[in-house]
Amino acid sequence: MTSLPKRWPRRMGLSLLVSLGVLLMVLRFKILPDFDAKSNRSLSSGPSEVSKTIQSLHDSAFVADLHADPLLWKRDLRKRIRHGHVDLPRLQQGGVDLQVFGVVTRVPKGTNYRSNTDTDRLGLLFLASWRFPTTWWSAKARAVAQARELRGLGRGSDLSLVLSRNDLEKDGLKGLLALEGMHALEGSASALHTLHRAGFRMMGLAHFADNAVAGSAHGLKKHGLTDLGKSLIPRMESLGITIDLAHASPAAFQDTLKLAGRPVVVSHGGVQGTCPGPRNLSDSQLRQLAANGGVVGIGFWRGAICEVTVDAIVRAIRHAVAVAGVDHVGLGSDFDGNTTTPIDAAGLPLLTRSLRASGFSEADVRKIMGGNVRRILSANLPE
Repeated sequence: MTSLPKRWPRRMGLSLLVSLGVLLMVLRFKILPDFDAKSNRSLSSGPSEVSKTIQSLHDSAFVADLHADPLLWKRDLRKRIRHGHVDLPRLQQGGVDLQVFGVVTRVPKGTNYRSNTDTDRLGLLFLASWRFPTTWWSAKARAVAQARELRGLGRGSDLSLVLSRNDLEKDGLKGLLALEGMHALEGSASALHTLHRAGFRMMGLAHFADNAVAGSAHGLKKHGLTDLGKSLIPRMESLGITIDLAHASPAAFQDTLKLAGRPVVVSHGGVQGTCPGPRNLSDSQLRQLAANGGVVGIGFWRGAICEVTVDAIVRAIRHAVAVAGVDHVGLGSDFDGNTTTPIDAAGLPLLTRSLRASGFSEADVRKIMGGNVRRILSANLPE
C-alpha cells in the first residue's frame, strides 16, 4: 500500500478550514437573511399617510412597544432594511419613543403553542450570525451577547438605553432590554445580578418551555413558580426589574400576582374575548392584572389577534379596555418574533388613526399608545 505524502494532513486541514469558512459565509450572508425575511413579514411596510390631526396626536404621544425581537437576527439596526419589522429608521418614522428589545435565549424544537419539551434549536442561528462559540449552547451567553450588541448600538446611533427612571425621560428614541424567559439564569439565582449588570430591566419568567423558575403556558407540566422563582420575585423588584408574565402558565401567573408588590406586564399577547388560545388572557386574568396595576401589551400577530389586520388589533384593545380599564392596556407587537404583522414599526400612526376612528378619546389613545407603559416603568425602574 502506497503511503500518503507527509503534506497531506496539512492540505486536508487547510481544505477543511476553507470549506468551513465558505459554509459560514453562506450561512451568514445568504441562509440567515433569507430565513429572517421569510419568518418576519408585514402586510403593509413603510411610512403611512394619515391626516395632519392624527399625525399631530401621534407625534405628541409617548409611543411605546413592549416587545420586539430584532436582536435575535444580528442585523445592522442602524440601517433601514427591506425585510422584518424593526430598525432605527423605521422606529423613528413610526414616532416610537420607547422600544423594548426582547432577548430570546432558548427555543424548543418543533415549537408550538400547546406542549414543548425543553430542547433547543437556536445553536445554529447563533453560529450562522458569527457570535462567540459559547453562545452556540449557553442561554446565559446568548443573553449577555445580545445585551452587549444593544449597548454597542446605543453608542453608535441616536438610540439611548433605559437603565434608570431618569433615562426614561430623555428625548428621542430609547431602548430597554428585556429577557424572554429565565432560561438564561441556568438555574442560578446569582445570574440575576449578572444580567442586571448587563442592562436587563424587564424579565419574562418563561418562554416556550417550562424552566427552573416557572412553568410555561406551552410547557409539558405548566407548573407554577418553583421555590427559586418565588425567591426571585422580590429580588427582581428590588433591582428595578419589571416582571413580564407573557408566556407564563396560568399557575405561574397566579403565583406571581400573589407575591408581586409592584405592577407587572404581559408584554405581548392577546385576549380570549376576541381570539381564544393558550397564549391569550382570560377576562379573569385581565381583571387580576388590573388589580395589580399592570399592563397587557396587545400583540399584532395571528396567535394574538386571530386576524392579521389593524382592525383586529383594535378589537382586542377594545375588549381589554372594557374588562381591565384603559389604564391597563398597551402595545406588544412581537415584531421580528417569527411573526407576520399588518404593519411594521413605521406604520404605527395607522394604529393611532384606527383607535381614534373606533371612538377612543385623544387622552385614551395616548394611554394605550404608550402612556400606560411609561407609568409602570417609572414606578418600577431604579432611581
